[in-house]
Amino acid sequence: MKNLFFPPEENEYEYFSGAGKSPFTGSDNVTKAAWAADASLLCYARYGLRRMSDDEFGQCLRAGGLTLRKKIGEDPADWNAPGTQAFFATADNFAILAFRGTEADDPQNLHDDLELVLVPEPDYKSAASPQLGHLSSILHLFSDPCLVHRGFQKALNRVWDQVYALLADYRRENPAAEICLTGHSLGGALALLTYSRFRDANVSAYTFGCPRVGDAAFRERVAAGGKGHFRCVNFNDVVTHVPPETALYMHAPQNCFRFDEAGWLDLEHDGTLGGDLKVFERVVGGLPADLMGNLKQLDALPAPPGLVDHSPARYCMRLWDCV
Repeated sequence: MKNLFFPPEENEYEYFSGAGKSPFTGSDNVTKAAWAADASLLCYARYGLRRMSDDEFGQCLRAGGLTLRKKIGEDPADWNAPGTQAFFATADNFAILAFRGTEADDPQNLHDDLELVLVPEPDYKSAASPQLGHLSSILHLFSDPCLVHRGFQKALNRVWDQVYALLADYRRENPAAEICLTGHSLGGALALLTYSRFRDANVSAYTFGCPRVGDAAFRERVAAGGKGHFRCVNFNDVVTHVPPETALYMHAPQNCFRFDEAGWLDLEHDGTLGGDLKVFERVVGGLPADLMGNLKQLDALPAPPGLVDHSPARYCMRLWDCV
């Protein structure tokens, strides 16, 4: 279970190892996804359970030719305090904004994940323009409301002012550069919400093990965004099947780029309720019979099928293998 909850130990994984041969700009979606997956893993800023030092974190970024512009968090004095974290880094002609996923030792993350109630999501793009905002206030009377997961919305709102300021400043300085939004698990949900709010022709989203975030209206809003959302699923990653498919919760988009058991990547549809139930059954069947008696040794237990597929490091290694 340890490899599921935490990144690899020091010297077990080399960040941006393929960066020299496969640059981010001008590449296909799979190559860009490999870069984004490394940024998503790096955002946990750990070697196993140990937190990275600032020097170690910066060294990993430099391996990809990236320069840290800012760490984003709720506590300016402690980037690893409970709550939402992200980092914004830039290269010569692109930028990456990566959000941290759920940390097993962060109770605020776990609370955010479990707030499943759907709530209205304002149209931030329309709100930026008084004329569009007035039009939106009329159009919403004739369309379905855009609803999103309350916990994800609250997690992003706590840092939204920081996120928006960084994106807007960079866009003014670099009108045509691509901005890649990314994250694993909870981080993927926050990246997708950001993509839906900061709609821009040269913004892309790459998410890994991302849960469902909103309803059909939210999916339409995402589809109306910039360069598109590359949604990556590793085999039977159970987190991508929650909350279950209903008339309210839908993936955006429904199709995903999915690794099969052998590591082959293909475009597939994984959004059915029946598919969700099959994965849940595999996960429950793979748990030890005496789970409560094993909780103290949870880190040492083997992860059951569906959960082990959620490991952020697996996404990184499999994507670079495909580049």
